[in-house]
Amino acid sequence: MPDNCCDNMTKLESYEGYSESIRCPYESQYQNNLKYMCRGNQRSTCRRQALITSHSRQHGRFRLDDDKISGKFTVTINSLTKSDSGSYLCGVQRNSDLDVFSAVELEVKDPV
Repeated sequence: MPDNCCDNMTKLESYEGYSESIRCPYESQYQNNLKYMCRGNQRSTCRRQALITSHSRQHGRFRLDDDKISGKFTVTINSLTKSDSGSYLCGVQRNSDLDVFSAVELEVKDPV
């Protein structure tokens, strides 16, 4: 992962068939900006390849909920499969600068 990508990386574990919620914090000045999530760790193409955005809050197994009061958006992935394992980026669009990102690593395991 590029060193300058993200201040922190969150690691999550879940199980096939379960749902997982990924919480993505942001600063209050960005509460009305576009939020999105993409697969992988390529910041330059993340917004174009977004799995879900705050403009289309439900897409297939993905749902995005934006809590502007607490300053975080949550992406829920339903019916997880092992192929959902991997890296994700949460992005917040900034109009005059590079978008802000946080990184998530998700591991989906066999059901218990």
